[in-house]
Amino acid sequence: MPGPLKVTVCGGGRAGTAIAADLALMGHRVRLYEVAQFGGNIEEIRRMGGIELSGDTQSGKTGFARLDQVGTDPKEAVDGADIVMITAPAFAHEKFFDAISPFLGEGQGIVVNTGYWASLRFSPLLERAGKSGGVTIAETNIMPYAADRPTPSKTHILRKKREMRFAAYPGDRTEKLFSMFRRLYPQTVKVPNVLWTNLAAGNPPIHAPMTVPMAGMLYDRYKVFKFYAEATAPGAKLVEACDAERLAVAKKLGVQTETEFDWFKKTYGYDGRDISDALRKSEHADMWTPVEFHSALLREDLEYFFVPLTAIGDQIGVPTPVCKSVIGILGVMLSMDYWGTGLTLKGLGLDGLSPRQIIRFVNTGQRAWRADPASAGW
Repeated sequence: MPGPLKVTVCGGGRAGTAIAADLALMGHRVRLYEVAQFGGNIEEIRRMGGIELSGDTQSGKTGFARLDQVGTDPKEAVDGADIVMITAPAFAHEKFFDAISPFLGEGQGIVVNTGYWASLRFSPLLERAGKSGGVTIAETNIMPYAADRPTPSKTHILRKKREMRFAAYPGDRTEKLFSMFRRLYPQTVKVPNVLWTNLAAGNPPIHAPMTVPMAGMLYDRYKVFKFYAEATAPGAKLVEACDAERLAVAKKLGVQTETEFDWFKKTYGYDGRDISDALRKSEHADMWTPVEFHSALLREDLEYFFVPLTAIGDQIGVPTPVCKSVIGILGVMLSMDYWGTGLTLKGLGLDGLSPRQIIRFVNTGQRAWRADPASAGW
């Protein structure tokens, strides 16, 4: 049997602490790293030396999970790690990449949960740091768990995911890192490239459209609420309409993916008349969501999923009017410029590419220009 893996978990929030604790209970050697600016997130864990974990764990164990190291020194955190997992929200990814990139070594792998196009966003940074040849970036389409953090040193897993998609950039470098990651989470499925992770069903497609019918109530009256317990049938219809546009973009790029509702059934075992009915009857319905946390979810999903989805749709000739409306309406309601702050195709290296060229780019890392006769045409 292979020995334990050395895993560094970056991010001291509910997702990072759930992952770190459960991997430690599996017997792996785990370090928990937080950028110095947010070191207070892990101070109690550092004093105790670990995390008290409960709930639906991957390891099948609960209780106190002792960690090898907890701290804010990026060099100590990543030195010798087999896998570095980044579990922070998408808008915090850059802080972690900036901190750890100088200290990454040959053969190491970074896995970003959830990806939000991180591999395309940060591969240029690794290239500038001279690390791109020896360091592989991969993504999953979803976090391994839905988790809560009742105290700074206690984390509760409501439900582990039954399936996650996994791909590296470029796609032809996926296999080695996937083999290691699957030792942690056997339910992980290898997919051809990061289009399959970023255009997959999961968390990003649901929060924003489901919020629209209830935004006034949630944001005007409450500081904390049970978002999933308040899911509505009109919100479910909006999710379905946005989902149809996501599926159309995915199909044009050769990506196979299911509907959002089918994904919830498969991944969590939730079912009902529609996705709102399923959520109201689920473990998710018991989760309390502070308004600040929900605002961050919307920012993440709109800036890093909806905005680039609509831009890709425009570029490859797939209309996305409902998704565009959701971006615009929530921007007005919450006084946010999601269009101005969202990801651009230029920032992803996808600008000006046809569907065939986009696929070649994510598979090989080679940008295929329209002047190339082998990849001409839309």
